[in-house]
Amino acid sequence: MAAIVALALAYWLELQEPQWAILTVYLLTQSSTGAALAKGAFRFLGTILAALYGLTAVKLFSQDPLLLVGSAMGWTFLCYYGAARARNFTAYGFMLAGFTGLLVIFQGAAAPDAAWLVALDRVSEISIGIACATLAGALVVPDHAGTQLRGLMATSRRALAAHCALALRAASPGARVIDDRNALLPLLVKFDALRSYSRFEAVEMRADRARMDEVTRRFLGVLAQARLLHLRLAGGGMADTPELAPMRAALERAAAVLERRAAAPALPENRAGCAELSRLRRDLAALGRQIAQTEHGLPFEARAEAVLICRQAAEMLRGLALLFVAEGAVFRPQPAGAAPSKEARRSAQASAVMQGARAALALLVFCAIWYATQWDQGLAGITGLALMNYQCVNTDDPAKLGWPYLRAVAAACLAAYATMGFIYPWLEGFAALALFLLAVLVPAGLLIGTPRYARAAGTFTIFYVAAAATGNVFTPDPLAFANFCFALAFGMFVCLMVARLVPVTAEGARRRVAARTRAALLPDVARGLRPAAPASREILESLGALLPQMSLARPAHDMLARGLLASAASAWELGRLRRIADSPALPERLRGTMRDGLAIFAAAPGGPPLAAEEALARIRSALAGEAWPEGPASPLLVEAAASLCFLEDRLSRDHAFRAFVFGEERA
Repeated sequence: MAAIVALALAYWLELQEPQWAILTVYLLTQSSTGAALAKGAFRFLGTILAALYGLTAVKLFSQDPLLLVGSAMGWTFLCYYGAARARNFTAYGFMLAGFTGLLVIFQGAAAPDAAWLVALDRVSEISIGIACATLAGALVVPDHAGTQLRGLMATSRRALAAHCALALRAASPGARVIDDRNALLPLLVKFDALRSYSRFEAVEMRADRARMDEVTRRFLGVLAQARLLHLRLAGGGMADTPELAPMRAALERAAAVLERRAAAPALPENRAGCAELSRLRRDLAALGRQIAQTEHGLPFEARAEAVLICRQAAEMLRGLALLFVAEGAVFRPQPAGAAPSKEARRSAQASAVMQGARAALALLVFCAIWYATQWDQGLAGITGLALMNYQCVNTDDPAKLGWPYLRAVAAACLAAYATMGFIYPWLEGFAALALFLLAVLVPAGLLIGTPRYARAAGTFTIFYVAAAATGNVFTPDPLAFANFCFALAFGMFVCLMVARLVPVTAEGARRRVAARTRAALLPDVARGLRPAAPASREILESLGALLPQMSLARPAHDMLARGLLASAASAWELGRLRRIADSPALPERLRGTMRDGLAIFAAAPGGPPLAAEEALARIRSALAGEAWPEGPASPLLVEAAASLCFLEDRLSRDHAFRAFVFGEERA
């Protein structure tokens, strides 16, 4: 209904391209009011800025083709550079500005005296579509982004509690734990998108960005602890002895509580949930201290492994409780969080420059073809190229989205051709046209609202209405229409070919994160040059930033994610070993041996893992000689042995960590 109203208004105002009004409605179709408002606001802003730039370029360069194309390339570069640096609908606004700027520049250059009319019509058509889509979303069964975010957070919290319960049981199949984790990670990308949309809603619906980033980091930290705890338990880390029966009972009790919380239709308030998790955590931490400080007749290694399991389980529950606290604060604003690191900014900037340069190169290639052939539908080709550029930004594999997009466009053009040839001649007046469009658009809207068909149905509908909508007077020209459709598809094809010849992926960013983690963060923690908490935080934040452009179905991406999760947890254990090595309670000889071993471990990443294994073995041998003396050093020795067990597990059992730290990943 919103689309038909928009088309009626465009006809009534006698705009040149009424199809842009109906097309805008479908481009703004979103699952929440906030998302529609956000997309509409950035689309409107991008259209205004692009129209002003296009008019300026036509005024200055319309008589010089080289300068005109150069100005269009410069605008394309700036817009797609901005799109690559921004996120969500801010990026969409940049891309829309690039698209609109090209239309105004080239269409206005063809008739400079009418350039103002071209820009005005374009802005008017887009504004009508935005107004109709926004009003429909706000008035007809509105669903707010803030409400959706709260619901997603509750759902993900239940799913994470169930995942932690799986991790606490050694009998849980490893494949199930992996699948469960991979299903949880994409939720973090949705967190950020819904948070950004909520900015356009009422104050009480808005989510704070800094606090949402904190939720993401806490979420990843819990996943890291759960993964490594299950690896330990599944690998036989808990001896079946009477002395450890209280620990097994505590783990089972924690798993049962988490399963009960995951199965509840509505979770308790965060305060109650945190209190329950804190009690479980305190019980496990107390058991770990008791095992470390008291002789149980257990071998030293068994004591260390039991302490490690208690510690990991307690840290996982602590992380879950802190996540609940962070979630509870998401809708309370606070000052802006810390800016991204210099390395992250430099990496994002390099990728954005390449994205902008590739978009400008695709435009240059098509303009050269246009000039050589003097094609009368060159503007349609520019339209197709600009639209396909949407699919090529911020994705490692443009063809994965681009080819289905091109097929949907071709199908829409064929359907529109059939409509214009066999249906429109029988329609008289706008009422008949509106009834026909209603019969077509309602089923299309239902398909767009179905996740399985949303992308294909949305693309088909957008291009169908763009091609099938006509001016106030129906003047069919089959040859011109076929020429237009071919040019549109050819422009898309040129863009895809340039994207294939000039690949721009996030692989460089992934490699830089991997290199910094293994060459700077972990070694600095081992040497005592950097606290463990900031290092672990930076690793998890880097993973959170990489997730939108990762596909965990790809082995290399899955390996990188697991390697970063393991590295974040390993930073804590390296920091704990370093603190113990600096403790005056230990004999100086043992402290020196531990510091030397950690220095060797710090120098090992990037090379053969043998040096790291030997360094840990050297520390373990030194601990074994000091294991049994009574006094304040005894619990520290058990704690150090537990950290060694953790790190040795990473080298011997955790293939992802071993491959990641020693440079074998292929991200």
